[in-house]
Amino acid sequence: MEKTEYVEGFEKVKIAGVFMSSLPEGASPVVFLENEEEKVLPIYIGAAEAFSIQTALEDMPYPRPLTHDLVLKILEGLDSSVEKVLIDDLNDGIFFARLIIRKNGGVFEFDARPSDSIALAVRCKAPVYVSTDVMKKASVGRDEYQIDGKSR
Repeated sequence: MEKTEYVEGFEKVKIAGVFMSSLPEGASPVVFLENEEEKVLPIYIGAAEAFSIQTALEDMPYPRPLTHDLVLKILEGLDSSVEKVLIDDLNDGIFFARLIIRKNGGVFEFDARPSDSIALAVRCKAPVYVSTDVMKKASVGRDEYQIDGKSR
């Protein structure tokens, strides 16, 4: 069994899927991140990022590189890799993330949108972590969250 890296103050999550949610303003894509306790963190994202995450989750080939594929190719060309994603803050309904990149033994952090970070993580199978505080503030039980009147 693979040993899970522990990151203090964070919970490892899996990307449970991308769905369409109905909001009063109209339909919006949402990505679900799920922890071991089956708590779901819904993060509303843009359509382009939803498409990018979904194609990576389904391992769907695309004729030309999408932006996230290009970023990974650039990182690989520079002998760098995505080590992990940390979703570490929530302010006024906006989630914040840090992309952790490793190069030549050094570790570099970059402020990034969670949706872009998740799209990269899916492609290179990097772990995604959410701060315990963010999970407490914004997650719901798996059976409590509804999209289009159906529990997910």
